[in-house]
Amino acid sequence: MKIIAIDFGTKRVGLAIGDTDLGIAVPKGVLRNDANLLDRIEDIVRSKGVKKVVVGLPLTPSGREGERAKLVREFAEALRKRLKDVDIELWDERYSTMEAESRLRDLPPRRRREVLDAISAQIILEEYLHSR
Repeated sequence: MKIIAIDFGTKRVGLAIGDTDLGIAVPKGVLRNDANLLDRIEDIVRSKGVKKVVVGLPLTPSGREGERAKLVREFAEALRKRLKDVDIELWDERYSTMEAESRLRDLPPRRRREVLDAISAQIILEEYLHSR
């Protein structure tokens, strides 16, 4: 089954795509968080035949939800309304950005910023796939 992970941010949204049968996840890119975000995500989901979207939920180190988590929950709910036939699941994304930064430490800072959110989404998806 095709699956997409989303690392939601107020400016940029990272995407990764994978397959539950193959157990792989690859970065798909970064989208600007603007008025057309849901349209672009829906286009990708439909064109790739995605059946599940995993949205990273930013929890504090102690596992609590803060203000960012509230925004992510609102975003996930908007996706559910838009993609009624697609399963939308929230997934603990604690430390995904730190792991992504670690993986990208050898890249120049500008290039690192360009791909960081997509790599974070890839990590979210890898963790999700490996938990199954």
